[in-house]
Amino acid sequence: MSSEPRATIGLSSERETARMISKVERGEIVDVTGDLALGGTVGAHVIGITGSPGSGKSTLVDVLARQIRADGRTVAILAIDPSSHLTGGAVLGDRVRMSSHSQDPGIFIRSMGTRGSTTGLARAARDAVKILEAAGYDVVIVETVGVGQVELDVLTVADTVAVVLVPGLGDTMQMNKAGIMEIGDLFVVNMADRAETSAFVRDLKQALAVGASHTHTDMPPVCCTVALTGKGVDALWSTLREFDERDQASGRRLARRAEHQSRELTRHIENRVAAMLHDAMTGSARLDELRRRVQAGQMTPRAAADDWLADLRLRLE
Repeated sequence: MSSEPRATIGLSSERETARMISKVERGEIVDVTGDLALGGTVGAHVIGITGSPGSGKSTLVDVLARQIRADGRTVAILAIDPSSHLTGGAVLGDRVRMSSHSQDPGIFIRSMGTRGSTTGLARAARDAVKILEAAGYDVVIVETVGVGQVELDVLTVADTVAVVLVPGLGDTMQMNKAGIMEIGDLFVVNMADRAETSAFVRDLKQALAVGASHTHTDMPPVCCTVALTGKGVDALWSTLREFDERDQASGRRLARRAEHQSRELTRHIENRVAAMLHDAMTGSARLDELRRRVQAGQMTPRAAADDWLADLRLRLE
């Protein structure tokens, strides 16, 4: 198996932070040393923002970042966008949409393409979050592409998950189908100036109350915002801050991070095993022979796979 390039993190500027994130996007291994890498410290408050396309997530993140800065804290935004099929880069380009922050050294914005990942998070997002924490940002916001069952992976990154909904888009039905109601620490009803907002919030709270009764947990709070005007964003930030303070005091944040570390272990093992299998399959005369027999109708694909894996197991023992 080929060795992977490795870099040890050493951050002294925004440019260096961006350079290290580019490394992990290219698949290089970046070592974040010390307690942060081991999960022995809480680091930044990592907020996951997910919701349906068109729910105004990016506009909400934009004004939320301003609110966080007004509170005297630094913030990094990691916007996970669909990838260009031609370049592999992010298509939507949140750095362009949030260009009003370009002169503020306390705000770092980075768009990352999903690069074929179906989980709503770029494969390198977890490592990028660690880099942003090591760079010293107080808050890291991870905005996912959209919402759905495959986007539950946001749980493996965020300390607090905010699900953004919009009245009139059938979001409550979609949320119940996708299971997103179960992962939100809080819910944000954006575009709350719409006429149907009151009925929507009532139905949402009823759905959340039923879910809470089944799981014997507290019902997640619901915040109403109008991101275009900034209405309600101060209350949203206060709620997020309260979550962070409570979770740190109770030890929940460190417990969630320990679970993140466990999941990351599984992810690394799966990635390494996949790479080992790729190397073992490349140039394998035995595999070429089995392919010919499958193509000739002499073996089924499953029997050929079992044969090749049995041979590989013998060679590894």
